Amino acid sequence: MRIKELIYILLAVLLISCYKEEAIEGEVEEPKYKVEDSEEPLDHFIYQFYQKYGVFILYDYEWTDYKWNMSSTLTVDLIEQPSKTALNEGLTYMDKVFFKYFTDDFKKHYFPFKILMADSLYIVKSGTVYLDEPATAGLSFLGFGRIRPGISEISADSLRELKGKVQAVFWADFLYNNDMLKLSDAFWNVSNDYYGINLKQVDGNNTLKPDEIDPKKYGFWDRDRLSDYGTSYCMAPSKTLDLSQFVYMITTHTAEEMAALIAPYDRLKDKYYLLVNRLSEVYGVDIQAIGNDQSL
Repeated sequence: MRIKELIYILLAVLLISCYKEEAIEGEVEEPKYKVEDSEEPLDHFIYQFYQKYGVFILYDYEWTDYKWNMSSTLTVDLIEQPSKTALNEGLTYMDKVFFKYFTDDFKKHYFPFKILMADSLYIVKSGTVYLDEPATAGLSFLGFGRIRPGISEISADSLRELKGKVQAVFWADFLYNNDMLKLSDAFWNVSNDYYGINLKQVDGNNTLKPDEIDPKKYGFWDRDRLSDYGTSYCMAPSKTLDLSQFVYMITTHTAEEMAALIAPYDRLKDKYYLLVNRLSEVYGVDIQAIGNDQSL
């Protein structure tokens, strides 16, 4: 055997022996949220919900659980609810306005990583502080406010209003803003020339007051009222606000009521059917059925 060949064999043996060393094992980091089963109804429900859908329902959390939003921080504060009795009532309320309308498969694929239960939500929008919002959303969470004693016993009319607001936040602020919801171009194209513009500058509206301009003519349920600055502005909504307004209207009205409301407005009618059909065909959710449900 040649000396060069012998050297190659010895090098190969040395390399092989190196790979036979024990594998390096790192310590597994403890998960931030621990979900344990309990005989207490609240924690038992939360445990089962996590086991089934992989979603954390949290009532004890830190500001870092909702403030961070990728490259920015949210101007929102969640005030925790310490009462287990109120939190149990909150679960009943959350089921009435939210959970019960979605299939197990939808919950697994589209529900947020975290659902936060709060006594109160404080949100700053366009420089205005909103002190008691029913819901808010960020990159990884959906927050429910007004979780307090008596929430499960409020009137059907109040529940219907809250249902619409919660659904609007979920579909627009969570799913759409996080690119988890894709609507057809046809839906957006109906009002594409008007998003975010001052409607006073359209169709000779310059002599009209904001309340005299009908956003429904342009395919919107309402103007962006957070952008009201005197009588010189009547701002059309952004795409997120447009979707939010549509979801709110659909989930708070029956099919018959919606048909009457959209009948005089071709743009609204087109967008209504495009949205309802899209959510049914692609996401398996009959959003109009949420509005049809009056058994609150």
